[in-house]
Amino acid sequence: MVTNQRTYLAAFSDNITIFQPAAAGSTTYSAAALLGGGTNRTSQYDDADAIIRRSFDQSYARMLPCDDNPSWMKGRETASIAKQCMQRTRAYITSGNVTVPWWFQTLLRDITGRGGGVFGPWHHFDTTKPLLNFCTIDKVATSEWRKVFCELNKADCVNNTEGSCGRKKCAWRTLQTMPEEAPWAVFLRDPLERLLSGFLDKCQSAKREGNCEPNVVFNPMDGLKNGKNIPYHNLLDSIEGEGKDKQMFGAYVDVLPLKALHCDLYRNIDKYHFVGNMGGDFHFDLDRMATQFGGQLPEVLNGTFGYMDNVKNGNHNNTGKSVGGHAKHAAEKVKRFYTARTVRKALEYLSIDYVTLGLSVPDWAKEMLKNDAL
Repeated sequence: MVTNQRTYLAAFSDNITIFQPAAAGSTTYSAAALLGGGTNRTSQYDDADAIIRRSFDQSYARMLPCDDNPSWMKGRETASIAKQCMQRTRAYITSGNVTVPWWFQTLLRDITGRGGGVFGPWHHFDTTKPLLNFCTIDKVATSEWRKVFCELNKADCVNNTEGSCGRKKCAWRTLQTMPEEAPWAVFLRDPLERLLSGFLDKCQSAKREGNCEPNVVFNPMDGLKNGKNIPYHNLLDSIEGEGKDKQMFGAYVDVLPLKALHCDLYRNIDKYHFVGNMGGDFHFDLDRMATQFGGQLPEVLNGTFGYMDNVKNGNHNNTGKSVGGHAKHAAEKVKRFYTARTVRKALEYLSIDYVTLGLSVPDWAKEMLKNDAL
């Protein structure tokens, strides 16, 4: 472990690239690019780039690479291996008295605890028809992907008497033996849009999952009381309209609902056999995925997402669910909920997405930061 730490920190200080681009030609913030340039390097970046670089340098760049315990091609063991690596990182930072931001310490504590969901088995779907492992990320059409894999594995649940498929006769993980060499696929989404989608789901939708925090803002009717047994006043009662939306979303962002480490992506994304994006070209990426893996996948994907007509008609304007649901047109709601302050905080917390997954900051966020500085 000591050798691993020293190797990593030596690379960090010597400007050696630790994190590689997600794909050839993609724009990413490698460690070398982040660390190079001396004290005046911010002059060559816009505000969003500087926020990401600074935050990553101070937090995620301190994570141990755990090269002696790789998770690639380990199938269902991936999550447990990833969690072990993060536990080692937390122990190293805590015992070594390494200085990192408070929110990063909180993140490491929460995701390595017993209640952390980042490494849950529900982020890994698989099937043998066709042979495929799939990493699913919260607020990246997770419900729809679950339907896809239940359909792909439908035959596994015929005459199943062991209860493995549950009451809904659904298995998003195949009951067959998965070969170790099975390919991996994942769909990504703009982190800022995904964060807002989570807020709309947890804090504004009718189903309210009960985990929208802080309680003093979002759950004042639950009888939350102070030390004198007096109920807290709802802090946002006096705020109306658009201002209230921004204030409430700002409070939600402060709680740090970060989930950027699923499936050990930050260590393995460059090895994935397929990487799609839930953006404007979502349907075309679905078509590319269907063509690449074949079998019954095209039919099943079309049954869930209806991508074929959109590809046929050249529709490059995916805006989410067409009817109902909190995810509808989430990208169009960003200016209603985001402020320059929440953009800055979100970029800090989600900097690992931009550094390791090759994602770009959307133009609307850069424009919001630019206008705030004028």
